[in-house]
Amino acid sequence: MKQQIIDRVAALRQWMSAQGIDCLVVPTADPHDSEYLPARWQTRQWLTGFTGSAGLALLAHEGGWLWTDSRYFLQADQELAGTPFHLMREGEADVPTPAQWLESLAQDLSRPLTVGYVPEMTSLDLFESLQAKNLVLQPTADPFDLFWTDRPERPQSTIVVQAEADAGQSVADKFRQVRQRLAEQTETAAWGCLLNDLSEIAWLLNIRGADVDYNPFVLAYFLLTPSGATLFVDAAKVSDAARAHFAANGITVQGYEDWADLTAYGLEELLLPRGMNCAVLQCSRGYERTAWIDSPIPLLRAVKNAAEVDGFRRSMERDGVAMVRFMRWLDEAMATGQQLTEYDVHLRLTALRAENDRFCSLSFPTIAAYGPNGAIVHYEPDADTATPLAPRGLLLLDSGAQYEDGTTDITRTIALGPLTDEERRVYTLVLRAHIALALGTYPEGAVGLQIDAVGRSHLWQYGLDFGHGTGHGVGSRLGVHEGPHQIRKNVRACTLVPFRPGMVVTNEPGVYCAGAFGVRLENVLLALPIEETAQGRFFRFETLTLCPFDTRPIDRRYLLPEHIQWLNDYHAHVRARLMPLLSSAEDVAWLMQATQPLEVGN
Repeated sequence: MKQQIIDRVAALRQWMSAQGIDCLVVPTADPHDSEYLPARWQTRQWLTGFTGSAGLALLAHEGGWLWTDSRYFLQADQELAGTPFHLMREGEADVPTPAQWLESLAQDLSRPLTVGYVPEMTSLDLFESLQAKNLVLQPTADPFDLFWTDRPERPQSTIVVQAEADAGQSVADKFRQVRQRLAEQTETAAWGCLLNDLSEIAWLLNIRGADVDYNPFVLAYFLLTPSGATLFVDAAKVSDAARAHFAANGITVQGYEDWADLTAYGLEELLLPRGMNCAVLQCSRGYERTAWIDSPIPLLRAVKNAAEVDGFRRSMERDGVAMVRFMRWLDEAMATGQQLTEYDVHLRLTALRAENDRFCSLSFPTIAAYGPNGAIVHYEPDADTATPLAPRGLLLLDSGAQYEDGTTDITRTIALGPLTDEERRVYTLVLRAHIALALGTYPEGAVGLQIDAVGRSHLWQYGLDFGHGTGHGVGSRLGVHEGPHQIRKNVRACTLVPFRPGMVVTNEPGVYCAGAFGVRLENVLLALPIEETAQGRFFRFETLTLCPFDTRPIDRRYLLPEHIQWLNDYHAHVRARLMPLLSSAEDVAWLMQATQPLEVGN
């Protein structure tokens, strides 16, 4: 594999020379700024060998570099070894951004640096960061079509219409809300808003598909005007049910690539959400007026309606049943000396989830990381290289599913046998941070940046921390990672979004000890309606996830009585919700034992 990477780099450098390109930008991107890329657009992985879900590569004639965040530092170190690419640890104090690095390369030349980019795979934000430097930006046709000889075609899944009972809101009502907010962002009556974000299109049109792994999306563009709606999608995807759904909602269907010519729509102003790519930017230059806007859809979508909340609750019950059955199986397998690997764990849990008739797919690649692999934040086991489990230490298991009416995301760290004092201490402190955030009451208008400190401070006081966010939004049978809100310690637009009742977010603190082990504990939370007191208006969270925490690693010295009481109350709730859904006496007995209350006291 390493030699293949070296050969691909050599071929691409020859092409760059012929094009007069000094450095090529290869982001992790498709034309829709998707998190999980269809196989056709996994060009960064094909070129570098790095399999993480986030990263950007720069290839020059004399060097190659790959930027990724702290989740993937250990993984990238391993996968880039022996390739022409050097890891750039994004976010560390002495590491320049890609744009800064290109600027420094330009200083070594006696002429401006020519930087090649593929417009459909380059976001507006990336383009503007490069444009701000003294660089010559050269758009180019996609070179991977030349060298990736077995490159996959665009996926062609069939569009599925989401039942309104699950969506909780009609397409007509969503159109009305979105049109109203878009009209507020323009002064003309002849505007058109072009959407390329697949999650926004799926939510707005109440459709789902399978063009993207783990996310129920359809590859499409969508144009909304004051009185019309056009979906640009491959005709092969449109089933009879979808065609009837579109007709009933006044939606015209055109070919996927027809979005590039909007001249027939008589638009005076083209509204473009900032998530667009540079191919759209180039086409927009043919319009007299173009406005870059914040799409109103993420904030509308983030506040779940009653039907969506009910879907979450039902999905958590199904997921909880699968998790209980899995954890009992794992305990028994370790006790009887069964030989298992991390990949076996993934296969077993996936099979148990799939037994439910409303299961659709996983919501992201399962992270089953034993021992030192647990310190690799987004480690994914491979069938050929997965680590065998042993009856000691910790297994970090982060997984989730897409059901017809909801999306799940859960992490449990499980003791497979005896633990070290440090494993027990770290586990307990992560649990304490998780509980503290779940227990909190927050003033109206609180943002993720503030909420983060409520949980993370319980790690800080012991000199512990973690690099990833504490929480992300979760879609309703949509993407498992959904904006616009996040809980994290970094000042970003997503951490300054005020929480509103109905928002769903994860609670997932962790600690990662390189070369030893990792701990993460995650539930999904729902922001409850505001309550008013004499001192102001406040909200709190309800925990939606239904699955016991492993109490065997707990070191009681690090938990306060209120933390133990929360854990006991949560386990009683899990027991009450899941017990009637378990058909096996063995599963019932396991759940009873796993949710036994701990003694509250100092």
